[in-house]
Amino acid sequence: MLDLKEFATRKALMAATGERIADILINAIDEHGVGCVALSGGSTPEPAYRAFALSQSDWSLITLALVDERFVPPSDPASNQRMIEDTLNWPLRRGAKLAPMFNAAENVEQAAARADALYKTLRIDVALMGMGEDGHTASWFANARGLDAALNEETERSVLAVHAPHAQGSAERLTLTRNALKRARAVVLLITSDAKRARLEQALATQDAPVAALFGADMPPIEVLWAP
Repeated sequence: MLDLKEFATRKALMAATGERIADILINAIDEHGVGCVALSGGSTPEPAYRAFALSQSDWSLITLALVDERFVPPSDPASNQRMIEDTLNWPLRRGAKLAPMFNAAENVEQAAARADALYKTLRIDVALMGMGEDGHTASWFANARGLDAALNEETERSVLAVHAPHAQGSAERLTLTRNALKRARAVVLLITSDAKRARLEQALATQDAPVAALFGADMPPIEVLWAP
């Protein structure tokens, strides 16, 4: 059954999302001394990140990782890292650590291999996912080259390269794999609009979009937070 929490307004949704991330990280710090959150890019979660930045967290114990990244440097406006550095500037100034996915490799495959060496050492306590109207999440785009490997249960990698010709910002992407998210303590899916809610329900009913891979029996429970 879909665990979906509804909010009357997007403002309330974003505030609750920021609070939920902070609560999970507080529990993680209590249990094992540090916390790690994997954050999605795009414009939708920015207000949630700004709300999260206002939480009374011990930032020096927190690592900010990425769910996915475009193969562009942080100076590029399309960079997810750039957005996170902007919206979470306060936590970073107070000692939060950033685990970048992008690196200046010769190609996206080499960059993904280097990112994997870093990300396989991380214990992700919470991953904040988004979803496009086409049903993609992370950089899991339908028909993308590399998608099958990213979703394959036998893939041991935490980060892989994918090539998605129709993706905005950059066709070449780095993304967490399904197995990396399977190891997360919690996964939160943030969506807005009636259209995206309907698309998610369709994907779960027909398995016709990559977002459905988040909801496998072997995955952590997925909390869906939604507002119209």
